[in-house]
Amino acid sequence: MKSVLLIAIIVALASCQGAEVAEPLAVQDRSFSSVILDAVEAFRVVLQNGSPKYGVPVMAPMTAAQRSFEFNTGEFSGTFGVEDFVLQGLDQYEVKTMNMDVIRSRLTFEFDFPSVNFTTNYEMEMGSGYRVKRNGGAFFALENLNIRGRISYSLGVFTSKLRVKDVLIYPSVGNVNSQIENLSKYRIFNKKLNEVIEEFVTLTINDSTDFVAEWVSEQVTPICNDLIGDRTLSDIIAIITGGF
Repeated sequence: MKSVLLIAIIVALASCQGAEVAEPLAVQDRSFSSVILDAVEAFRVVLQNGSPKYGVPVMAPMTAAQRSFEFNTGEFSGTFGVEDFVLQGLDQYEVKTMNMDVIRSRLTFEFDFPSVNFTTNYEMEMGSGYRVKRNGGAFFALENLNIRGRISYSLGVFTSKLRVKDVLIYPSVGNVNSQIENLSKYRIFNKKLNEVIEEFVTLTINDSTDFVAEWVSEQVTPICNDLIGDRTLSDIIAIITGGF
């Protein structure tokens, strides 16, 4: 995932430096917009095919044969496992806006995803005074997912060393579709529990955009700079022009 994040940042920031990219690419007659769109499409191909050279697996679809997790919130503890997990839709984005402000050194963007969804078989065991064990199939989707954001960056005066100043992400979702089996042995209760999950996720995403933006910036910005390391803009251009 960290490699994917690095490539995404590389694509976005190198694209927004259209004037500087033009000479190394020997495409001076290409418009700034086409450079951006080509880079975004290149990242779509990375999601679909992966990049063994940089250790990036196929992400569209993303699959996992079997995974298990332990959780402990103080009041609740237990294990959650998934099998035959398939995540789809990460590559099915539409670019709504992609604008660069040279003076302010920042890139603003907006993407729409028709549906980011997963199917899996799950097994959950949870304890809080008594044990609860559930298992079954599951389908979960974020529909009409909108991601808008801003990446602020800086370039060294003499070395063109790239540094990310902040990454702000503001998500919103049009609809949440939860179809998780066996949350209750009673069908009507199972349906209601799925409706509760749908409402909770919708409100959490749509009513917490500022919190998400701040949290992502705090977590992602240092990771991006650590992954970029001492790479200059020329190094990043070489990665893009050399192929993923």
